[in-house]
Formats: sequence, C-alpha cells, structure tokens
Amino acid sequence: MRNAPAPPITPDVQASFDYCHRIARSCARNFYYGLKLTPEPKRSAVYAIYAFMRACDDLADGDEAAPTPSQERKARIESFRHTMDQVLRQGADGPLPDAPYWPAFRHVMCAYPVDPSYMHAMLNGQVDDLFKRRYADFNELYDYCYKVASVVGLVCISIWGFDGDAATRQLAEYRGVALQLTNILRDLAEDAARGRIYLPREDLERFNYTEDDLLGGVVNERFDRLMTYQIERAQSYYAMSATLEQHIDPDSRATCWAMMRIYRGLLDQIAANPRRVMTSRIRLSSFQKLGLALQATWKKSWA
Repeated sequence: MRNAPAPPITPDVQASFDYCHRIARSCARNFYYGLKLTPEPKRSAVYAIYAFMRACDDLADGDEAAPTPSQERKARIESFRHTMDQVLRQGADGPLPDAPYWPAFRHVMCAYPVDPSYMHAMLNGQVDDLFKRRYADFNELYDYCYKVASVVGLVCISIWGFDGDAATRQLAEYRGVALQLTNILRDLAEDAARGRIYLPREDLERFNYTEDDLLGGVVNERFDRLMTYQIERAQSYYAMSATLEQHIDPDSRATCWAMMRIYRGLLDQIAANPRRVMTSRIRLSSFQKLGLALQATWKKSWA
C-alpha cells in the first residue's frame, strides 16, 4: 500500500485530520510543542499517526473502576490489528471503519513510505504490556522500548523525510529507546503501584535493591546507585542518537530536536534529584516546553 497513490483530501478526510489534531492537542502534552513546528502537510500526518497510536494504546488500558481481563483486552487489540490489515490491503478506495481517525490514517499510509511492520510492532508492545510485568535483563527491556517508542520515531522520520538508510533508522531507534527509558524513570513509582517493574531484574540484583524495596517506595544509597546507573544508560542513548537531526529533512529538524530536548529536560530533572520520582511526577512547565520549541526554531546547527 505504501506505493499506492494517496487518496484525495475530501471533506471527510479533512474532518478526520481535524479530529486527529484535537486529539494531539489535548493528549500529547510533551510531544505537541514539537509537533507544532512541523510544516504542513507533514504536521497533520504526524497528528494522524499520534491519534491512531493513541487509539491503540487505549485498547490496552483497563477501566480502573471495572478492570477488563487481560485476555479480553488482547482480543480487542487483535481485532483492531485485523481491521488495520484490512484497511491497508484494500488501499485508497476500500471501506473504512467508523472511528474518526481511519480516513486520516489511510491517507498517511498511502502518501508516505511508512512501513506497516512498525504498526504491528507497536501493537505487539501493547500486548506485551498486558502480560509482561517484569524484565529479566536489558535485552528484554530494549525489545519493549523498540516496540512502544522506537517505532514511533521510525514512523516520524518516514513522514519528515531523511537521508541515509539503515544508519539513520538506527539513530531513530536509539532515540526512541532514550525517550522510553526516560518515561520509565519518570513513572517508576506510578508503575510500581500498578504492579509493573520495568527496571531489569539483573540491575536490581546488581545494586542489591529488591522489588519489595521498589514496591514499598524505599529510597536509600542502593536506590541512588541504581538510579545513577539507569540515568547514565538513558543519557548514553541520547548521545548515540545525537546526530539524528542532521539526517532529517531541514523543514522537520526543529520538530525532532524539540521533542528530544523536552524529554532530555525531564531526564535532567531526574538526574538532579533521583529520589523525586518516588514522591512526585517530574514534568516541565508549559513555559519551559514553549521555550525549547522557540529555541528549536532559532537553532542553526544540528551537530
């Protein structure tokens, strides 16, 4: 389907793009400031992908008041996957489901060289989250980060445009891992309260910090050493992906850099006081995010 001609932007398609924009504006709290810097029509395309992936994410989420069994949520995800495959197979003229993001999603998948395997990987990550609540080592965690974050970056660069080939995709993969590792550290206490521990078991053992310690909110020198190790790992993936912007089409470099800097700002706050993640949610203010977005528009060098 990636080589099929893009369907025309009919009133229905435009209404779908408008809906996706509203979803991104209301839900993409950290990404939105960067996404706004993208020129049209790429901006609307990324909004559409965000709304689509948000819908996928909602399939895996349970209602806390009336939790949905994991197997039932998995069935919803697989039904969604089947619907997505049908839309991709039928091309620009096939019937569409009723959800308002489908016309924009189909347009994007026809208009840009987005590999559908990225969408399948993302759905696989949602399934993993239903059943996998512990990670033995970093290899397992890396695989999860790839599925839920790196593929987002790979879709984005497919829309933004980039030079190079496998090497640039590798940079985008590393950038996604950096962002997801930041998320994991930021949400450490919240995830633990839900019974999820993303920090690899081998790392907990390395620093003699137990799962019970984490579930109990224990902060001590062992916690500090564990967090320092995790922060340095995340920093290394930001460093390994530092040249990504150089390979993105010039009109989208500011977006890519701003999104990275917002998440790097979260990691910097965590690094300044790692124990804060156990008592409060780390965040940047709207003013700080706006400042980084403005800095991205003024930035001349992407080295």
